[in-house]
Amino acid sequence: MLHTRLIPPVLGPLLDRPRLFRTLDTGVTRRLTLVVGPPGAGKSALLASWARSLPLGEPAWLTLDADDNHVPRLLTHLAAALARATAARGGEGLRFSDGVSVPALLDEVSGHPHPLVLVVDAFHELRPGPARSALLQFARYAPGGLSVVLAGRREPDLPLHKLRAGGELTEIRGADLAFTHAETAELFRAHGAKAGDDQVAAVVRCSGGWALAVRYASVNPVRGNDPRSCLEGWSQAIRHCSDFLLSELLDPMPADDQDVLLRTSLLGEFSASLLRALTGRADLNRVLRRLSTEHDLLVRDDEWTYRLPNPLMRGVLSRELAERYGWPEVSRLLGKAARWYEDMGAASAARRYAAAAQAHAAGPAPGGDILLPPGLGRAGGGASLPGPAGDAAPSPARSPGASPTPSPVPSPAPPFPVGPDAPGAGPHAAADPLTRSELDVLRLLPLGLTLDEIAARRHVSLNTVKTQVQAVYRKLQVGRRRDAVRVAAERGLISPRG
Repeated sequence: MLHTRLIPPVLGPLLDRPRLFRTLDTGVTRRLTLVVGPPGAGKSALLASWARSLPLGEPAWLTLDADDNHVPRLLTHLAAALARATAARGGEGLRFSDGVSVPALLDEVSGHPHPLVLVVDAFHELRPGPARSALLQFARYAPGGLSVVLAGRREPDLPLHKLRAGGELTEIRGADLAFTHAETAELFRAHGAKAGDDQVAAVVRCSGGWALAVRYASVNPVRGNDPRSCLEGWSQAIRHCSDFLLSELLDPMPADDQDVLLRTSLLGEFSASLLRALTGRADLNRVLRRLSTEHDLLVRDDEWTYRLPNPLMRGVLSRELAERYGWPEVSRLLGKAARWYEDMGAASAARRYAAAAQAHAAGPAPGGDILLPPGLGRAGGGASLPGPAGDAAPSPARSPGASPTPSPVPSPAPPFPVGPDAPGAGPHAAADPLTRSELDVLRLLPLGLTLDEIAARRHVSLNTVKTQVQAVYRKLQVGRRRDAVRVAAERGLISPRG
């Protein structure tokens, strides 16, 4: 059993993914590489295919499980992985005595004449405690000739900010792991499945490139030429994905975090302020930061806005929300969202949420058993939604060397109700006009003033300015100051110099 954990797993046809291989190749020239993503994101498959592509042979490999929470057992397995990999290269491999310790491991590795790469998969199997601390100590103080790759469903509790600042960290996140159109088509071919471009595009659109869903679709190919049948035909894949998500993602989470994540499924995109209106929780900034950064379960589009990474996950969670709390609660939450948007002056979004609340008051809308309730989702870009002051937070740093997130591939409307998330139905189809106060704030943005300085000039509070700036961004359908200035100049609202 241990032997199988010391080699890359066999996960069916493995796909070469050059854009991510390049990131990993760069990463092993540094101290630490992280591969972090939600369950089913394709972390193990990526690392297994990359490991088999290395010209010098496979790296040292250890797949963790719950038994490794015992420190002596963990260190013994770690020593076995390093010894096996060095022996496979010929010559004398590393040898470790019984009762090996972290310092002894580090000393032995530091004396090895050749560079080493160690892949530790399923890091999330280690609970907080001595075993996890021992592994992190080994990774943190690894000698110069050893590069460590940690893969798991959450960030390790290491001083990552210092490693980033020192150029010693490479990161691959869930958004990077998402399958592109070309990769999805290649995986279908590897499984012998025939699918046209329209069907592949529909799979990417529905799944958001989520590796588990793409693989299920490739081994349960749809039939027929109608791209709409692509979504109708893989109900078995959706059922498997649903079971997997609920057991691997939702069930292990604390009950309070489960509740927050389920409620996000009613919103295409959201700020902490909007979600606070649906939950009443005061700690949502911390919770959302943990879910997005540490667990990579949410995508952060800008400094205020979050969203679930793919429609399929959102559909599974929304259905679970309805099953747990009932359709009257779904309707009530949609009504709360409508009132929040009304208070923020976003009349079109408020009307859409109010209509959805009424439509779902008696149960699910007809047309499918997976609910994707309405929200302000955007496919491939769009404006930030409004959020009151206090929700702003710095965006996380991009993974060094990582490829940009692939743009979703357009596809025909899915056969289940989507509401205002449907193409062309977004709230910005006819944007609300700027108020006089918002125009006054907009004219100050090109001057490079801080929000504090703008508040002082206008003799209003900082919170008021933050709210007005967010409203400007929303109405101009942008997410940054630079873009707001550019769009405003193009529309003649301000001169290019303000």
